[in-house]
Amino acid sequence: MKLFKICITTAMTLNLVACFSHPQMPESKQDVKLVVQQQTNQDETAAFLALMDKQTKALLQLTPTLATTLGVSEEYFGGKFNNKLGDYSVENIAKSKALRDSMEADLLKIDRSLLTGTAATTYDVLASAIAMTKQFEPYVFGAFYPLSIYSPYAITQLTGIHIDLPRALQTEQPLNNKADVEDYLTRLSLLEKAYTDMADVVTLDAKHGLIPPKFAIEGALKVISGMTSGAAAENPLVVVLDNRLKSVAEISDAERADYIERAEKITLEKVYPGYGRLQKALTATLASAQSEPGIWVLPDGEKLYELALQNFGAGDLTAEQIHQLGLDEVARIKAEIDELLKSIGHSEGEVINRVIALSEDPANLYQNTDEGRNKLLNDLNLQMREVELLLPNILNTIPKAEVEVRRISIYEQDSSPGGYYTSPNLDGSRPGVFWINLKDTADWPILSLPTLVYHEASPGHHLQVSIAQEIDDMPMIRNMLWFSAYGEGWALYAELLAKELGLYDDDPLGDIGRLQSDLFRSARLVVDSGIHYKKWSREYAIDWMHKNTGQSVASLTREVERYAVMPGQATSYKLGQIRILELRKLAKEKLGDKFSLPEFNDQVLIHGAVNLTVLTDNIHAWIDSKI
Repeated sequence: MKLFKICITTAMTLNLVACFSHPQMPESKQDVKLVVQQQTNQDETAAFLALMDKQTKALLQLTPTLATTLGVSEEYFGGKFNNKLGDYSVENIAKSKALRDSMEADLLKIDRSLLTGTAATTYDVLASAIAMTKQFEPYVFGAFYPLSIYSPYAITQLTGIHIDLPRALQTEQPLNNKADVEDYLTRLSLLEKAYTDMADVVTLDAKHGLIPPKFAIEGALKVISGMTSGAAAENPLVVVLDNRLKSVAEISDAERADYIERAEKITLEKVYPGYGRLQKALTATLASAQSEPGIWVLPDGEKLYELALQNFGAGDLTAEQIHQLGLDEVARIKAEIDELLKSIGHSEGEVINRVIALSEDPANLYQNTDEGRNKLLNDLNLQMREVELLLPNILNTIPKAEVEVRRISIYEQDSSPGGYYTSPNLDGSRPGVFWINLKDTADWPILSLPTLVYHEASPGHHLQVSIAQEIDDMPMIRNMLWFSAYGEGWALYAELLAKELGLYDDDPLGDIGRLQSDLFRSARLVVDSGIHYKKWSREYAIDWMHKNTGQSVASLTREVERYAVMPGQATSYKLGQIRILELRKLAKEKLGDKFSLPEFNDQVLIHGAVNLTVLTDNIHAWIDSKI
């Protein structure tokens, strides 16, 4: 477990005098000034980290499930937390804003010029995050969080506690003994209040005009229906508990049966009614919901999109410039794909039609059966083991945490994206996981899968997240932050690193898959700005993306619906990748023979997750230190 490492010392005159009387005392006034400056820096850093420690604990109190995710101790949290859920009430919105204001006040107490290393980066990251949420504050209510805004909507087909809390209970809740089971059952019973409170938040958002598109509400209702339509004994929250308890030695079959009976009762009497209240609130918003996917239909929608783009790494780029950048990248990458296709004998027809033909060839597909899905998972896990051997060629810092590929739960696959990554906990007892949606294996042609793993696991998300978690002096609060342009930018850049490692040298189909992935992220620039800025319809966005990427219509429908409820996020991949490549080019030009790829990549990762402005400053400082 990583807690803040704070060394609190003093700079009292008495201590300095004692120091000077030592045989190793400074020999000049310059040495004395250096000692005093170092002491001052240490004091200010200690004060800053102490304030961050306080604020971290306050954030964890807001979301105890995050404490479970991170694996902090009860001592650090200030008591038990695996039996608690967060406050999801309307009143908690004001509490979240007050906590953000408290964080800002604490930052103002610190002299930034006296901070160094991780502390300095942490200050910059938090100051930027706070400034961004202050800009969002007049326009976002139920989805407000003190340090980040990812969507203006509290509940959608993809986001919200109706998905997050059951997922956390199934995948992250400890179940190693009887006390853990009691915690699970307590949290299960608390879902009723959480969903009831969220129903009030949905109503509040609707009063402010923050109603998701109709298809997003219908998707959320479908998730709820999937969790409540069956008997309690068949509910995933009961089934998972039953399955996991079979491996707990201290629990007998009779005790397990009793626990499952209690879980069924709680599910029937509390969980289902809670879902029902949330369902009723969402249903009430359908009559006012728009069919258009773009945020421009909302009150202050244009301003919200402008902020969203800034939040996700746009810098000085406007929505129009981002749209054109995407079109230019799509054209460039298509030309590269064309050359590769011709090299393997596929020269006739439009580029994307040729890619689609390859993707639909049965020889390039896993069987859409349980056997085929298991083979796909096994192949991907084997691929990750192979990549691990090559990591020293691109990194000096190799994380200890392991990573696995698992299937997204069947009950949520209809509304889930194609895949996502969840991080290991801080003590390493739970690995990082790449979750893949295997509803239809046709969504994953074999030519696309190598790049998928490089992006989601190694050398992509898993390396970035786990290296950050293993930084010794990393304040806990930094492990609670995610900057999409940085994290997704690194993962897309990692796909290129895989090519530079030679992993596609004998695999032209896989290289086509890599280029198709890059094309896909470039198309996101076009489509995200298309629906939120140029007012594209959902159907037009899906059709444009299908024609220009070759992805299946089914998968692209889920993708476009995701972009609709998370404005700007889809642009972060290419914006981040482009910035990293620009910084690498700059480093090569300035350092010449002194440039080292593993060292550069380390500098991107060893400071933890940051926004692109802080990343740029950090790389410039590293370059200057090498010249």
